[in-house]
Parts: sequence; structure tokens; C-alpha cells
Amino acid sequence: MQKNLSADEQRLLAQTAALYPDAKAALLELLAIPSVEGKPENDAPFGREVANALQKAAEIAAGLGLQTNLTPYYLTVDCGEGKTEDAIGVLSHLDVVPFGEGWHFSPTGEVVEDKIYGRGSLDDKGPTVAALFALAAIKQCGLPLARPVRLIIGGNEESGSRCILRYLEEQPAPAFGFSPDANFPVIFAEKGIALLSAQMSAAPGKLHEITAGTVVNAVPGKARAVLQDMPADTARAALQASFASELAEAQLILDELPNSTLQLTAIGKAAHGSQPEKGVNAAALLLRALSALPLCEAEAGVCRGILSLFGEDHDGAGAGIPCRDDVSGALTLNLGTLHMTDGVFTLGLDLRYPVTADWAAIYNKLDARCRENGITLTVDEHKAPLYVPKEQNPAAALLALYREYEPDAEALAVGGGTYCRAFENFVAFGPLRKTTADLMHQADEYITEADLRFLLEIYARAILRLTACQPPQNHV
Repeated sequence: MQKNLSADEQRLLAQTAALYPDAKAALLELLAIPSVEGKPENDAPFGREVANALQKAAEIAAGLGLQTNLTPYYLTVDCGEGKTEDAIGVLSHLDVVPFGEGWHFSPTGEVVEDKIYGRGSLDDKGPTVAALFALAAIKQCGLPLARPVRLIIGGNEESGSRCILRYLEEQPAPAFGFSPDANFPVIFAEKGIALLSAQMSAAPGKLHEITAGTVVNAVPGKARAVLQDMPADTARAALQASFASELAEAQLILDELPNSTLQLTAIGKAAHGSQPEKGVNAAALLLRALSALPLCEAEAGVCRGILSLFGEDHDGAGAGIPCRDDVSGALTLNLGTLHMTDGVFTLGLDLRYPVTADWAAIYNKLDARCRENGITLTVDEHKAPLYVPKEQNPAAALLALYREYEPDAEALAVGGGTYCRAFENFVAFGPLRKTTADLMHQADEYITEADLRFLLEIYARAILRLTACQPPQNHV
């Protein structure tokens, strides 16, 4: 626990504790809004529910006496006097990934014992609420700020970050700051991110349909194939020979449907696309199972090819692109979505590469390997890596603060992506601690009440501490 708090910090922490019940209630209000990207409208470019979430956050901020500016793309919340170019920035978002399956508690908010369940409780509604109420606590304590503070709350982080691109077209960037959208103690490097589409074809045969995954930046937890003209006994015998344990444990489920069709379902474990090793890829399991069935040779060849290139490993070895560096570790490659109809296979791939790696060289190798296998590759989105030396602020100041709670904490480099890479001199700061169950993008996502209290406290201290810092001299 921190020691030797100043009188101002003692007042501040008392105020964050007093605001906690209101913060919890605000989080539940936001969790009740299913802010998955939807059909764009004139005043709601990311769909009506995302717009509703931004509107609700603006109402909460205004009720706390903070200055707000709501646009269709983002919300800004300001405190203190001065130019935005001199401000401390805090970057968060209110959009969420689709709920997915497997929930035991409400994805739109439910409190059970000490846990607040809901999609976005960790990523990123809970941290957004904590930062918002932390700023309110500073204002209500009347603490002097050496520079202004601006919260920038977006609505499209999970599917393109167009909200932040629009912000930077319309508004100046703060001098430096953090995003509460990853891990503690502080993240100073984020791998490069490429979201890719791949397509290949096979003559239609016994495979009628494949569906796996809903978003490319998550490990699919469930995958399904529909087959025609294959006796159930034949399929079951082929699967039993190689997948007896998976069938017994309901990781593979074979069902008979009307009109002489079969449905084969694979059950895996969802995980964030930046950490595919933490999940069990249902699409890959399904491809392995399909490869054991008596499919037509063209279909079987495509299934084996996709599996070999993208489904058997996490480091890109099958695709011929493994690499690593000492700053951020190894490349990761996730098969996030897989769909097939009318003999056309469409894949969504999430590739994260080390901060010092050559993106052009990686892409050229991958594209060549795909072309060799009859696959057309398209880059849907590419984000260059983020690398802010951990010896400079804001990373150094935030790490020093967190070490008051965990003295041995070390700065991190990760595969995840945050808004930070769109700005100079921003780093990620929480919300995940070593003791936090990382259920971002998974079923039964929750934040404990203890963690929400901690976020309120440490974000209030972080904002106050950063306002007293000088901006970095060397921009990266």
C-alpha cells in the first residue's frame, strides 16, 4: 500500500471513496446499453446503441459538473484551464465487442456478490467510469491543476478507431497521457496490428456451410459446419477414430438435421485476438475434424490448407512469418473468423507483429505463401506499432506511481492495441492487474468492486501526478 500521501492526495482518496456508489451506479447504466457497432445513421455513425452510450456518458459527466462536448463520433470531458495542446489526455471507449455465447450472468449488467458482470465492465466501460469519477473527485476537492485534463471517450475502438481519427481531424491532441484499456503497471510498447481477409474456393461438395467467429480480433469460441450427403454413422465413425475424447467432452458435437444434413459443432474457448495462446480456437478444431471426414478432395484440401497455414500454431510458423524482438516478443497470428458458402471460403486474420519488425517484409512473405496455396489476401486495416521508451514520461511517472502498490512491477510490451498509437507520448495504464481475471472479449466479463474502487483511486492519483509533469522532450 502507498505511504506518505500528501494532504491533497489524502483528501482526494477520501473523495473517490465517497463517489464510489455513484460510480458503480453509472457503470450499471452504461452496461445496460448494448453498445455494439450497428447500422450507421446520420447522427450515429457507429449505430444507435453506441450513440446512446456516448449520450449517457455525457449526461453523467455533466451531472458531475464537468465540461462536455458530445459529437456523433466521440465525447470530450474537460477540467482545468489552458490549451488542449498542453493538457493531460485520458483515452477510453464505450463501444464493445458482440456479447457472444456462454454467459451465465447478464451481459447488460448484473451484480453478484462482489462482481459487476457485463460486456464492457473491463473493456472499457468500467475504466471509463473510473477515470470520469476520478476527474470529478479532483474537481470537487478543488485541487489546483498545473495543466488542464481532457478525457476523450470514443465509440469505435473495437472496430477501426474511426472515432479517434475524426477527433484528430477536428481537435488538437493533448500533450501526453494514458489510456485505461489494457494492463498495469504500464504498457510502453504495442505490437503492430494487421487485420486481413483471405479467400479461396473449392468446387461445392459435401460441405454446405461453415460459420465461425463474429469479430476478427477474438479467438472464436464456437464454430459450426453443415454437411450434406454424408451418412451420420459414417461421419460419427470417422470422428470417433481421431476425436473420441473431444466427442466425449462435448468439444465436438454431431447432430442430425432434416433433409439428410448433418451439423458438426466445435466448442473452444474465446480469448482476445492479441493473445491467441490463451484460447482454444474453435475454427481450428472444426477444420481438424472436417479433415478427418470423407469430404470431396477439393474441400478436404482447402480445409487442410487453411489449417496448416493459420490454425496449427499462434506464431505464424505455418504461414512462414515467425519473428520476434527483445522489446515486444513474438509475432502472433489468429484465425478470427471463418465462413464458407457455395464453395467460397472467407477468412478473417488478426496479425500482431513485433515493434521493431519490418511490416512490408512480413506482408510480402505472407502474401507469397497465400498465393502459392490459391489464396487471395487483402489488408483491411493496418496500425503501425507503438513504442514510447519506458524511461520517459508519462511511462516513468506512471510506473513509479504503480510501484507504490506493487514495488516489483515492470513495464510491459503487449500485442493489444489501444488508442495510444494514434497519439504521441501516450501509454496504456490498466485496468488489468496480476490478480484480475482477464475476461475481455469473453463470456461472463466482470470487474470486482474492489478493482473498480482501486481504479478510481489510482486514476485520480495518476491524473494529479501527470499534471505536475513536464511533457517529454523527445517525441517518438
